Amino acid sequence: METSTAFTDRLGAVLNRPGVGIAVFLVLVSIAMSFVSPFFLTWLNWANILNQSAFLILLAVGMTVVLIGGGIDLSVGAIAALSGGVVAWLVSAIGFPLPLALLCGILAGTLLGLLNGLIITRLGIPDFVTTLATLALIRGILLVWTQGVPIIGYSSNGYMMLGGLRRLPYGLTVPEFITAFLVIAGILIMRFSRVSSHLRAVGENPEIARLSGVNITRIKLASYALSGFLAGVVGVLLAGRLGTVQPNMAAGMEIQALAAAIIGGAALSGGRGSLVGAAIGALTLVVIQNVINLTGIPPVFETFVIGSVILVVITFDRVSGIVSGRRAQVAG
Repeated sequence: METSTAFTDRLGAVLNRPGVGIAVFLVLVSIAMSFVSPFFLTWLNWANILNQSAFLILLAVGMTVVLIGGGIDLSVGAIAALSGGVVAWLVSAIGFPLPLALLCGILAGTLLGLLNGLIITRLGIPDFVTTLATLALIRGILLVWTQGVPIIGYSSNGYMMLGGLRRLPYGLTVPEFITAFLVIAGILIMRFSRVSSHLRAVGENPEIARLSGVNITRIKLASYALSGFLAGVVGVLLAGRLGTVQPNMAAGMEIQALAAAIIGGAALSGGRGSLVGAAIGALTLVVIQNVINLTGIPPVFETFVIGSVILVVITFDRVSGIVSGRRAQVAG
């Protein structure tokens, strides 16, 4: 009996970890789809899924870091668009070499993320209000800058390769390798440095974190700068993939990134989240879109299906937390 109870407790603890629930859901969906469509488990289909999810994974990872620290970043889609616009304009209008233009685009994203952090920490404006305002501001800047006319004439074979339009052996793409490298680097930093504990402390209780000697301002600035940096990377990669930069590029990706982070185990209240969970959450959203396409479900149901999945995962997470808490009280 004790062995059974111990096993159940360990199983409950594992399932309550961020990202585990959605990973189980993804496996079950994949198994079910293998019987529904013969194309789902093919290498070509999954190569397309991985290529499409690379951009969203980066945004979801940045969003998760911000959420763990108790914030939220609604401006990542707009930052990505402006970063891509910087690269496209520098190459097409100024004649910058592509590598230098790419660095400028990523730097622009990082600075915009840092601006979010400065407004939040220095002016005391809530994260939600700040990033909602900068979302509109950055979109407006790009619209005025381009006068609503897409930026074209900057594409090249090298940039198409960078954007994932030209595939490497085995159907892999450059964005997939860039995403894998950045996510692994983030996981290692969170695992083997004090950044993770400080970030979670700020997200759980800023006052206690401050009394413990954590520099809250520095942590906030770093989290938003990282989110802006990853959005900048996404923007410059998307510009290469699309071959044109429009004012509405990456519109709505901030909501997708937030959804991926939440279903990956991040809490809107702060202090909880997983970069692995964020990556799995983003992959799950792309898989759901792929399932909708393969099964012939009308695209108009996509938002409804994704919303339902988010609700189910959040409910599962909430119920697991309640059950674990009651078990802890009984054990105590």
